[in-house]
Amino acid sequence: MKKRKLVNVFGFVSALYVFVFSLTLIKISSASLGSMIISLTKDGISEINAFGLGWLVTLITQSSGAAAATLTAFHLAGIIGPIVLIYMIIGTRVGSSITSLFAAFLVHAKRRDFRHGFEIGLANLVYAFPIAIIMFLLEYFTGFFNKIGNYFVVFNSPFRPDIIDVLVSPLLNLFSRVPDSLALVLGIILLIGSLKYIPKFMINIWGENYLKSKINKFLDKKWRSFWLGLGITAFLMSTSITITFLIPLVVTRITKLKKVIPYMIGANLGGVSEIILGGLVLGGSALPAVFTYVAFSVIGLLWMINTDWIFHTTKFLSKRTFHVSRKRALMFIIGFILVAVLLSFI
Repeated sequence: MKKRKLVNVFGFVSALYVFVFSLTLIKISSASLGSMIISLTKDGISEINAFGLGWLVTLITQSSGAAAATLTAFHLAGIIGPIVLIYMIIGTRVGSSITSLFAAFLVHAKRRDFRHGFEIGLANLVYAFPIAIIMFLLEYFTGFFNKIGNYFVVFNSPFRPDIIDVLVSPLLNLFSRVPDSLALVLGIILLIGSLKYIPKFMINIWGENYLKSKINKFLDKKWRSFWLGLGITAFLMSTSITITFLIPLVVTRITKLKKVIPYMIGANLGGVSEIILGGLVLGGSALPAVFTYVAFSVIGLLWMINTDWIFHTTKFLSKRTFHVSRKRALMFIIGFILVAVLLSFI
């Protein structure tokens, strides 16, 4: 048993190292390619297109943290303009609901039980979309997030430890002869893979059944549920995994949607750990993007005032609007993807 735990601890540390290395590789390789790619600036792409592309990239990577970190690395390489990046970051937070929607669709359950599981992803979308609209309009009319983020950069926040370069330089030397285009693709694949396995190793360290029993025990109280979601996600560094973790509990009637909404809000706040870590790797110039990502979850705390609104809206959409069945859930997911594509290229 101890040996197995040690293997998982080693796997976690290795995945964490790959995460740091992949971001550095993306930044270096994309910087070299920057002169060959037309920069995406405010004059070259609309705010709506940028928002849609952020949403779309998250659908591809299955992680808003991975999408945000990749887009930020592209920005630092001069491929994506600073204003465009803000709208993309906002879009990534909407796209993050796709993992739990997919996971719920794949769950084998009766129609009513299936609907309860699908409502987890739907509730996360109900949580995210109003915040995205508010932030989009605030940035469009005032440039708030870009200005505040740049304010921190101007004061030279000590955001990047030099030890990062020391840690990844041996592996970077091995990739020095790899063409930049291939290195960029490998970096993105490694980033997605690392964020996929970090939470898996963390779950294996404690045990999935143990975690589920502890989670259900803490869901009865609103604020206890919130802090649990925040804490678990801060350690696992994956909002989508932490929220998706609840689907079996809801499908099997171990707990109810109403109880997990505070947990979900906490998970969205705890999930900023992955982009903060990404910012540490990428450097102080990443602060506007990090600030925007974090601000999304901080604004989301306002939902704690009235979590019932998310619950009732989700139930209204699920039961009276979409009449969720497995077939209609699939249509909803396809529609969710098509909207992202449409916003990206209209």
